[in-house]
Amino acid sequence: MRLKFLFFFLTIHLIEADINPENNACSSIESYHIAQMSKKCFYNPDVLSDVPTMTARHGYEAKTFTVTTSDGYILTIFRIISNKTEPVNGPVLVQHGILGSSSSWVAIGNRSLAFYLVDRGYDVWLGNTRGSYYSNQHVNLSVENPEYWDFDVDTIASIDIPTQLKFVFNNTGEKITYIGHSMGTSVIFMYVASNWDADNYVKEIIALAPIAYLNDIPIFEFVRPLGLFLVKILDFVEITGLFYHEDAIHGLLTQICKNTAPELCSLLISLTSGKTVQFPPDDLLLYYSYWPGGISIYILQQYLQIIQSKQFQKFDYGPKRNAKLYGSQTPPVYNLSEIKLPTHLFYGENDIFYRKENIERLYNEIGSSDKTAFSVGTDEEKPFDHIDFLYSENLIQFLYERMFDNL
Repeated sequence: MRLKFLFFFLTIHLIEADINPENNACSSIESYHIAQMSKKCFYNPDVLSDVPTMTARHGYEAKTFTVTTSDGYILTIFRIISNKTEPVNGPVLVQHGILGSSSSWVAIGNRSLAFYLVDRGYDVWLGNTRGSYYSNQHVNLSVENPEYWDFDVDTIASIDIPTQLKFVFNNTGEKITYIGHSMGTSVIFMYVASNWDADNYVKEIIALAPIAYLNDIPIFEFVRPLGLFLVKILDFVEITGLFYHEDAIHGLLTQICKNTAPELCSLLISLTSGKTVQFPPDDLLLYYSYWPGGISIYILQQYLQIIQSKQFQKFDYGPKRNAKLYGSQTPPVYNLSEIKLPTHLFYGENDIFYRKENIERLYNEIGSSDKTAFSVGTDEEKPFDHIDFLYSENLIQFLYERMFDNL
């Protein structure tokens, strides 16, 4: 009798509940277990979407351009246009970080950096480097071909970044404000430090969660030997690209994070980004809709080498090949003193990649007379982690408003 009563009670409760099986965003992590019936959950159409669709949904337009690099990679660049305001403040190229794509710049509604810039009169362009979701085509090679993934951080810095900058410059006729996150900062540092003519195209650099030196960070010192060993194994068996089946990976991850293990998915963000205190729970599936993305194992290898050498250096091929390519048995370091452009570093003290000495070394070595370094969120006692620069609930107050002091 009691079981019948319980069954009756649950049936009535479910009938009265506002059930929506499409719910994919919840204001608390635990609510994802009962997302379809929880009043704390709702449907976010930006989950598992794309840049043009998200942009249109929020009242903007994304024009799509492709440009082919000198070595045959086809890169996609988006230009974000407002239906309300005309660009009056010059072009901005926004570059994603490691394992990412330009989706992150338009995925979080009015907190999205792309929309915030457009609304303030900037001509916004979103870059996508080779191997990422929107730039995974080549004139001859398929992503299934190991040769497609034969590139490193140096390659992106020396080919993809100038290719995109020159494309934007040729379309606007103006020097560009470059905004990069994570690896997007590494590659602009490398490019500008190595090219005397960079200031023909770049007006200034804004570096979010900048990465150059990665010295003495305990977690990376621990994983470095294993990481280098695994990269050698993958190279030997010709698995040179990772995570490039994004649609399948993101679809699986969003299902796991919604139905099975939202707590584990939340923990993974902290493990890969740093102590997370301001990541909105309702963005959980949104985050895994666009992360991780395609990456070459040689990019990972180069960062592991940078950790090992404690130098911001080019790829280390080993003494013999180094001697042939570089003229020395050791890879050359990037001379950051050659960066004369205005450069502004925005870092977070909860960032897993952060160490005070590394930021200070980067700042001191940059050769610009117009440079700043700012710890985001520290004054408010909410220091940013690595992914807060893309998803923090406090982006506008803590980061964007401060950035405009430099734009």
